[in-house]
Amino acid sequence: MKQWFSVICASFMAASVLLTACSGSAAPSESKGTSGGWAPKSEIEFVVPSAPGGGSDTNARMIADIAFTGGFSPKNFKVNNMPGGSGGVAFSYMATKKGNDEILMVLHNGQIMSTLVNKSPVVASDLTYLPVVAFDNLLLCINKNGKYKSVEEMIEAAKANPGSVKIGGSQRGNTDHLCFEMMRKYLNVDITYVQFNSSGETMSALLGGHVDFGIFNPSECVGQVEAGEIQPTATFAENRLSGKFAEVRTFKEIGYPDILVTEVRALAGTPGMSAEAIAFYDDMIRKVTETERWKTEYIEKNYLTPVYMTSAEAKKFFDEETQKYNSIFKEVGIIQG
Repeated sequence: MKQWFSVICASFMAASVLLTACSGSAAPSESKGTSGGWAPKSEIEFVVPSAPGGGSDTNARMIADIAFTGGFSPKNFKVNNMPGGSGGVAFSYMATKKGNDEILMVLHNGQIMSTLVNKSPVVASDLTYLPVVAFDNLLLCINKNGKYKSVEEMIEAAKANPGSVKIGGSQRGNTDHLCFEMMRKYLNVDITYVQFNSSGETMSALLGGHVDFGIFNPSECVGQVEAGEIQPTATFAENRLSGKFAEVRTFKEIGYPDILVTEVRALAGTPGMSAEAIAFYDDMIRKVTETERWKTEYIEKNYLTPVYMTSAEAKKFFDEETQKYNSIFKEVGIIQG
């Protein structure tokens, strides 16, 4: 397993070569529209495969707001949250809109994993890959008033009473679930995964004492961390994060270097999206990622790594990643055969 996660991290590092002005100092384009050609003629539907309040929801709303207020899209956006089926409901909906150039969907590698694990009738490769916009990190958090204070206490409790420790996560077969499976395998403990439709639901369960730990992106828990309600106890990232999360240990520091998972944030379109629309969204998203607002209010605020890949680059990247996800989930026993 270690070699697979080393390969994934290497692919992330290689992809970082594709960083654009989103991480540089270039000013946003003076042009308020995209280059000539196709443009949306009606409001753009923006599908989010989870309930409001999570990282995908935040991602969609930030892109939509910057794109419209910045003049990079002549039409506004309507965010449509479609939780269910660990992403499968939204994926199936997108498939029914084949050829519709005015529908987008937030996509991250956890949703790609979920559709593979759950054998969904529609998978990411059936849709149209659009740009990658960031790499995200993951944290294991506790309720500050909860009974456990560290990973070490969790291990001790799980060994003393197998199955008693409950870990909350958003959906099945995604990066949250993979984090859980990695802990179960490499900590060598019997722990219980409690599945929710979104990180917002997971947070409510953690605050309510219904689960002992929750798995979140920084953007999904920073408010509760600032309020003193939640405390991150470990990060699944390769290195420590910054700012409010600078003191959070990596699993490598705790003694488990194989527990390493990163999320990739991107967009997708309907099957058969036109080449002209793809070019429009490539240009629109590039301009969004070049703005100071994106850099400060999204990337920096949410402790993300800035990345931009065109639709073509994203397709190549995810085609390769999907092969790795199949192998990884087979190795940990989530996918059989």
